[in-house]
Amino acid sequence: MNYYCFMACNNNSFVSFCVKKLSMKIERNRQLVKDIVIYGIGNFGNKYLLFMLFLILTFFIEREELGYYDISLEAILFLLPIITLQMRESTFRLLIDAIDESYTKHILSTTFFVEGIIFAIVLVIAIFLPFFYTIHYFKLIILSIYVYSLYEIYVQAVRAVYTSTLFVFISFINASLTVALVLLIHFIFKRGIIEALFVGNIISRISAILIIEIPRLKVVRNISLHFFRKKFIREIFSYSIPMMWTAVAFNIITSPGKFFVNFFLGTDANGILAPAQKYMSILLMLSLSFHQAWQVTAVKNFREQGSDKFFSEVFNKYALVLCLLAICIPFGLRSFKSILIGPDFYQSIDLIYLYCVSAVCYCLALFYEITYQCTKQTSKILYSIVSCAVLSLPLTFVLTKYFGLTGMITALAISYAYLFIYRHLQTKSILPIRLNKEFYFSLILLTAGGIIFYNTYNRIVDYTVLFITTALLIYFFLVIKKYIRKN
Repeated sequence: MNYYCFMACNNNSFVSFCVKKLSMKIERNRQLVKDIVIYGIGNFGNKYLLFMLFLILTFFIEREELGYYDISLEAILFLLPIITLQMRESTFRLLIDAIDESYTKHILSTTFFVEGIIFAIVLVIAIFLPFFYTIHYFKLIILSIYVYSLYEIYVQAVRAVYTSTLFVFISFINASLTVALVLLIHFIFKRGIIEALFVGNIISRISAILIIEIPRLKVVRNISLHFFRKKFIREIFSYSIPMMWTAVAFNIITSPGKFFVNFFLGTDANGILAPAQKYMSILLMLSLSFHQAWQVTAVKNFREQGSDKFFSEVFNKYALVLCLLAICIPFGLRSFKSILIGPDFYQSIDLIYLYCVSAVCYCLALFYEITYQCTKQTSKILYSIVSCAVLSLPLTFVLTKYFGLTGMITALAISYAYLFIYRHLQTKSILPIRLNKEFYFSLILLTAGGIIFYNTYNRIVDYTVLFITTALLIYFFLVIKKYIRKN
């Protein structure tokens, strides 16, 4: 009798264990989909607004003006990781695991105290720099650096401490105000487009923070010198500094191309490049929605049994969606170019497909970065990105010099492909991602799309390819929905 009682207890325990694991798996998939929807709606709304702003401006702005603003913005984004020490990343990663409110206050107080010191150093440099160099819109560029830095750390704090919905809401406020202010400043107050773009972006970020903070002081109430502790600087820096060097190395891959274009071909060429990059950013925007949702799900679930299988399934389906989008966007732009881009920028259409290929390689490489973040082995990210930068810099210089804009984008695609392969091999010992037939089918589709895009200029062919890829995307989303229900 005792034996049977013992077996019954064990069977009940086993059943309870299975039910618990199944519930966790269902909840994991449900949460991932929920986060993707939230981030997707937010990012789509934000990018759609900014995209419409860009679309309007291409009919009014000169290529040289757009080229100058684009390269100025590139310089700001290049400096941002250095000026923030990439504490936006440490803010999110440390606060998402915060054990209590006191820990949250220590991290936020220490982070903003350190950032305040950096701001003071930047101010000293900014005072003396104009004596040595003449930079157009210098004051607006410095102010942009301050505001962008503060905004990036702030929104990551909101994302970690509060909800994804609030994070998305702040971004939407920022995008809405940016569009309204830029159009208002340029068309109503008759200021130059470049000045309108700088001022609009600065005021919109400040306003977004104030709108969230004024009612309840959601983040500011957690910041006080009383909670500043030196020991937390080490904890923050142990995570953020490797991420900073990673971001710097990453910028060495992406940014020099535009500076080389400016050097060899002039700001007018950067103006041609900007629309192609903007349309490619549709792919990055959709990828970002997934990445933000996946970052939360991955961090919370990577320790679970079978996580390698879960990560692999997600990755292969993600790769297929990316490749279909990379085909859809260029053919869509070429099919409806008369309403999607100003006539002065038609030349950039020939660059869009290759740009989308480089974006696919980048997004796939970025997927592996979350694996390092899950295990807090962010220093390993640096190894891959530095080796990629060492390859990218001379390659970009040579290809841009001899092949112009096409050469620059080709160098970018090769660099990101190398980064993806490097990380795929490096993370096998941490959390192996198994590539299946969906992944290789994705590569075949992407290659076939490129061959058609660069060898046919028939509108009927463009419409046909656009229809097929859109249908495949719809079918694939239905497959994902079935997969989620099944699991």
